[in-house]
Amino acid sequence: MHKFETRASQLGLVGGIRQQASDLIVVAEPGSLFAPEARKGTLYILVETDAAEPHSQQACHLAARTIRRVFYEDSTVSITAALRRAITAANKAVYQQNMAQPTGKRDTVGVTVVALKDSDLFVAQVQPAQAYMMNNGALRALPAHPSWDPAHVSASPFSRDSAIGASLFIEPELYRCTLRPTESAILCSSGFAPLLTRDETGRLLHMQDADAVVERLHDLAGQHDLGDAHALVIELRPALSPTARQEPLSPTGLSERGRLAARSLRGWLASFTGEAALAVRGRRTPPADDAPSPDPLRTMPEQPQHSANPPSRPAPIDMGEELGERYARSIQNSKPPELPPSAYLGEGSYPSPSRRIDLGDGPALAAKARPYRSRYEKRPFVDLSWRERLALPFNQIWLAIDEARRSQRVRPKTPRTPVVRGHGLSYRRTGPAFPWLLLMGLVLVISVLIMYGLTLTRQNDQQIALEYFTAAEGRLATVREVASEADALDALDLARQAIDEVRASPNVTDTNPTLWLRYQELQREYERALAAVQRLTFFDSPTVLATYPLPAGSFTSVVVPPATSTVTDPIQLDALRYIYALGGDKESAQLYRIPRDGGSPQSYLRPNDQVGETVVGPLRAALWRIDQVVAVDQAPEGFGYYFRNGNQWNYSKLGGSEIWSVRDRLTVKEYDGNLYVWGAVPNEVLKFQSGNYGDTPEYWLDPTGLVDVDISGAVDMSVDGAIYLLKPNGNVLIFSQGRPVSEIKPEAINPPISGVTRFFVTSDSSGGGSIYLIEPLSERIIQMDKVTGKVIQQIKVRPDGDMRLDSLDGIFVDDSGARPILYLVNGGQIIRAELPAPPRPFRDTSATPSPAPTVGP
Repeated sequence: MHKFETRASQLGLVGGIRQQASDLIVVAEPGSLFAPEARKGTLYILVETDAAEPHSQQACHLAARTIRRVFYEDSTVSITAALRRAITAANKAVYQQNMAQPTGKRDTVGVTVVALKDSDLFVAQVQPAQAYMMNNGALRALPAHPSWDPAHVSASPFSRDSAIGASLFIEPELYRCTLRPTESAILCSSGFAPLLTRDETGRLLHMQDADAVVERLHDLAGQHDLGDAHALVIELRPALSPTARQEPLSPTGLSERGRLAARSLRGWLASFTGEAALAVRGRRTPPADDAPSPDPLRTMPEQPQHSANPPSRPAPIDMGEELGERYARSIQNSKPPELPPSAYLGEGSYPSPSRRIDLGDGPALAAKARPYRSRYEKRPFVDLSWRERLALPFNQIWLAIDEARRSQRVRPKTPRTPVVRGHGLSYRRTGPAFPWLLLMGLVLVISVLIMYGLTLTRQNDQQIALEYFTAAEGRLATVREVASEADALDALDLARQAIDEVRASPNVTDTNPTLWLRYQELQREYERALAAVQRLTFFDSPTVLATYPLPAGSFTSVVVPPATSTVTDPIQLDALRYIYALGGDKESAQLYRIPRDGGSPQSYLRPNDQVGETVVGPLRAALWRIDQVVAVDQAPEGFGYYFRNGNQWNYSKLGGSEIWSVRDRLTVKEYDGNLYVWGAVPNEVLKFQSGNYGDTPEYWLDPTGLVDVDISGAVDMSVDGAIYLLKPNGNVLIFSQGRPVSEIKPEAINPPISGVTRFFVTSDSSGGGSIYLIEPLSERIIQMDKVTGKVIQQIKVRPDGDMRLDSLDGIFVDDSGARPILYLVNGGQIIRAELPAPPRPFRDTSATPSPAPTVGP
């Protein structure tokens, strides 16, 4: 009896018009258990091309037909091997079709093929295409979009260089998993990839309704003006409805179980009759000739079997008598006739006896004589019997041993070299003297040759390294001479290639001080030019202060107390000796404190701790308020505010927090003792008056001033008297007294700013300051002017260093010292680094590097 059944629903959009069934989707379901599809399961094919031309559609149809035909006709029992051969055959067919077309009309095809056998799901994919699977609660995307992986920096995730028809060789990506009931998979065209985020895809795969998923995909395509889109949803659902499973004896349960039993019996009978029919058909049907029939216009007609005038046969060759007969006859003729003794005494003829006894074996050997042949004949392997084939290795071993013994017997013995014996006992054995002088001379010659070769090699490498240095320095000089920044960027690329060649030289190491110092100077000069052209600088010596105590965890924010010399309270002094970091796990996030000079994180406030009569929930935010660190948690009854009173934690519930709806991250900032909250209520900043956190907050933004301002996409907030809201493109909205007053737009840089997630705002006494933007996708921090939006510098770690900023999630800037200190949250690391000096402008060769700007506290 079937425990589950498969449900598929498809979407086809052509020119924005929805089709009843997509012509780029093929579903091959078995009609019965003895159909060809039943042996390898159900086949789902979704093909995609980069153009809507008729010849492109023909290429898609050709690929889909070829995959379906080859997959089911292949005799292998491996579904993975059948999928690979089917895609290879489709690639060959499309490639041959492209060879007959001009270059502009050649098509490439992306395909996703899914074979579902019982509950086993086999996926074969050639980009561009997209597939999503939910297996054992884990979401899998083939391929993963760059928005899912912050470390991915490629601007084109779907490459057509490896598509079907682009090359004669192809290697599909294969994946296999086991689907459980209520789990599903989505096959779609690559146009859906930038629209489906990880959360959106997870919700679609948890709907458990294929038609609802298709409708949601149709809405997404309509919202983003996606004209051509195709999708297929495959769902594995239980054969019985929830009502039938919960109440087996109900009318619904009995009815569904009866229909399921009848369907199983009908399938079993169909399978039995189908197997019998196939057996009879296979017994009666003669084997088909797989060879194609020859073209009658290109082949000669068959010759008749019986000719009326048969050709005359040639006469057999007369080889004469055999060699044995010829030898016997020559011997007989050479011997004189055998006469009796009386013939020599003068008597007449004497008849020879009729019977003679020959005791020799000459005639017998002569009769068996043959022309010269080798002692051992090597016959072809196909002419040997099975017994001879098994004995062949042993015969070869025996022949080798026999030949070795025969060669030893016939080899002449070399006379021994006479040994010159000295004076003394002559019966003692003495050997020749060992040629020590010859050995020493040979070793000396070989050593001299080796040293000479090493010297030549070293000189050659040194000369090549010097040539690379000259080329790199010349290209850097070209950077200073160009007239525009675009030409300078091209010259910088050439200089980077030359520097890489210098670094790859085996002579440029720290053991060769001359070349190593020259390389360091060349690298510094390149970084100066890079900073002048792209305003790109590097951290000199970033330090990891702490790592997350658990292997798979991460931090989400860092709080650094201000440096002050007026505090005398021992409790406050102890609080200032640490920095504080908030964990990133939403279910069990806790507050850690870390020594300022680095060390292991210490748990400071964690969920399930008892604070008075309240149990701490998962912490959502942490900040510094006046003289202590405070935290905000999320409990079932609302959000709570935790603060220190001496050495103990106290608790106060935030007013009105029981109706908050936090989706991603809760941002809480403090100014003059007041709390400002972003992310609790959509598109609104909540303000809690100082000391009245239990009262209902006020809505700080003025709705009348937001008519022409869109703040729905803001990702972070900062407060310094005015409120700053950050957009993902790097723009910063400034609000004062609830109304927008200005918008800071950073100037264009290379590469462009995109995907900014967090920022930090500093101020100075003159009303200026800096804004630090975090862009995880490019692994950089961008410093721009707070007033004009001019980009001061973009900061990264060195490419050849041991550290990567691939998980940036938070930043804090301490500008109380001579040079600002940056505290970065990089996944499970807290990193401290000094702000590099801003680069000098391009073409300003007389300028000297200036120190980093400092702002007042």
